[in-house]
Amino acid sequence: MERSVRGKFNAQVYEEACDWFGECRSGELDAAARRDLDRWLRQSPEHIAAYLEVAALYQEAGAAIPADADVEALIAAAVRHRNNVVELSSAREPVVPPSPPSKLTRRLALTASLAAAAAVLVVVSLMFWPQTYATGVGEQRSIVLADGSTVDLNSRSKVRIRFSSRLRGVELIEGQALFNVAKDHARPFVVESGGTLVRAVGTQFDVYRKRRGTIVTVVEGRVAVLAERGAGDVSFAEPQTGALASGLLVSAGEQVNVSDSAAQRLAHPNIEGATAWRQRELVFDTASLVEVAEEFNRYNTRRLVIDKDQHYDFHISGVFSSTDPSSLIRFLQARRELRVVETETEIRVGKNN
Repeated sequence: MERSVRGKFNAQVYEEACDWFGECRSGELDAAARRDLDRWLRQSPEHIAAYLEVAALYQEAGAAIPADADVEALIAAAVRHRNNVVELSSAREPVVPPSPPSKLTRRLALTASLAAAAAVLVVVSLMFWPQTYATGVGEQRSIVLADGSTVDLNSRSKVRIRFSSRLRGVELIEGQALFNVAKDHARPFVVESGGTLVRAVGTQFDVYRKRRGTIVTVVEGRVAVLAERGAGDVSFAEPQTGALASGLLVSAGEQVNVSDSAAQRLAHPNIEGATAWRQRELVFDTASLVEVAEEFNRYNTRRLVIDKDQHYDFHISGVFSSTDPSSLIRFLQARRELRVVETETEIRVGKNN
């Protein structure tokens, strides 16, 4: 039913409420921004009421939380993961006074109730609207999702999370991530990487988005892999269970290389090597110099550059430290057939005449 009465607030308050609501919807609120939102909400009951008014308008526009969502369960899950909750100390249960409450007491109680409602709204918005996580050069990060699943992000990686009542969607925008998926048969867990779709229910698998395709490594359980170039952002789509059910089934201990709309099992999977990045190791098994450089540059600001059209037939096998770039550089310098020139910004490798 259409609302006939709207709150009358200062235009600046409405503008600030809209800005904060938009920030929450973007899913990119860091810890500092959440503290700022906390302070803004507690500055005045008018701020809280304006925020709720903006949220109501958005819900009436058709972007509300799905009707079949168990909001109480979602809030309880968010509270268990404290990094999802905006702390509002004023929302604690007030002590009941022995005498009839004064006007000031009633106003404080109303403020606390509105603050609690705003906290719930922020929690739910952070769980249902897209959230983006990223790592920088040499950085790794572990994220606990609202359903209890975990995502470990490798260096220079980025994911966008979008959960709904029917689908747990993740877009791997760049880099590499290890997923440990909590079981939920009602909501498939789908990862999209450049058109490659990976569907799981309760399992552990690694997805590495490279320039020439995607490597899927299954550590535990089983996943379905579908090569579907141009599939779009699956994290915002409805579950494509029929399509994914017809995809390639990959079990624990197997690897699949997806490129050019085709998924192919690797004849000699290296599961430990695919997840060695969690131990800060670079593992190469007959890797070309181009592949070595791509991996090395994920962890170092001084880039490894390979001379064009050379050394595609030169391959490297070995284990190197991702936190000690000199270990790989020394290895390359020891190869007589290679010329290694170091500058402040790059390490250039060419053929030694």
